[in-house]
Amino acid sequence: MTIPVTIPEPARSPVAPTISDDRRMIQWLAIGILSAGLLLGAWTGIQAWRRRPTTEAQMVGAIVVEAALLVQAVIAIVAMAGGRELTEPVTFVAYSVGILLPLPLGFYLARVERTRWGSLSLCFTAVVVAVMTLRLMQLWQAGRG
Repeated sequence: MTIPVTIPEPARSPVAPTISDDRRMIQWLAIGILSAGLLLGAWTGIQAWRRRPTTEAQMVGAIVVEAALLVQAVIAIVAMAGGRELTEPVTFVAYSVGILLPLPLGFYLARVERTRWGSLSLCFTAVVVAVMTLRLMQLWQAGRG
């Protein structure tokens, strides 16, 4: 004779845990910037490999990525001023401001050095921006708020 045994299901919250709206928006923007930085890095890296200087289109791409970085920095700093708490606020602000510096430097070097080395410098700075964006995403998602 067997006795039927029922095992109760674990209690689940009626609302599934989700990432808050401000994190999702920043993440969407950051993923776009990360992708654009890697794409620009690959594009200019191929140009350097072909031993050619940067093109006007690549320079426009660098300007677009820099504009997106500026928007990201403003949104993040305004969110922090609005009460968003982070575990490492000083590091986050340093990255938010510091990420604005590499691309203009690479842009300048690519303009001055009209050889493949100019393309390589823009390639390097675009990859640096992508890595810094990834770190900003980690700092933002580790926040307490």
